[in-house]
Amino acid sequence: MPILKEEMLKGLDVLYPIEYTQQISDNIDKFLIPMNGIRSAYGIPMTVDSGWRSQKVNEECGGAASSKHLIGLAVDIQDLDCKLWTWVIDNLELMQKLEIYFEDKRWTAHWVHFQLGGPRSGHRIYIPNDKPAPAPSIWSGVYDHKFDSDLPVQP
Repeated sequence: MPILKEEMLKGLDVLYPIEYTQQISDNIDKFLIPMNGIRSAYGIPMTVDSGWRSQKVNEECGGAASSKHLIGLAVDIQDLDCKLWTWVIDNLELMQKLEIYFEDKRWTAHWVHFQLGGPRSGHRIYIPNDKPAPAPSIWSGVYDHKFDSDLPVQP
């Protein structure tokens, strides 16, 4: 079963109609294409914890001011047992092809953060902030950087 737009919105489009623009709607539609390719390849149902966020919701959950959730290009998928994360690591070639990037699992112990388009570092798997990792032992942090972006690193 594909991930639906309604799962990405969780009713926030109704609660925050002024913030939910046509551009955000279009971004979600664009993002669902690679996400549903991932969902199909993974072959196991996925539970969306957080998709598009209004500014208020993003602030309340401690999201970054520049979070791709704000523009409809990020989703957090529940991953309590790390099986999805393990699959992602084993399929980084597909993620590179689809231009999907991830927050380091040590900062997202109970979910996998997927986003379309890379961070300034260009790393396929990036550290989302300078706070200590909440789950430092959940993943080694080691992966092959050949899967990073081909774009130049931005300052």
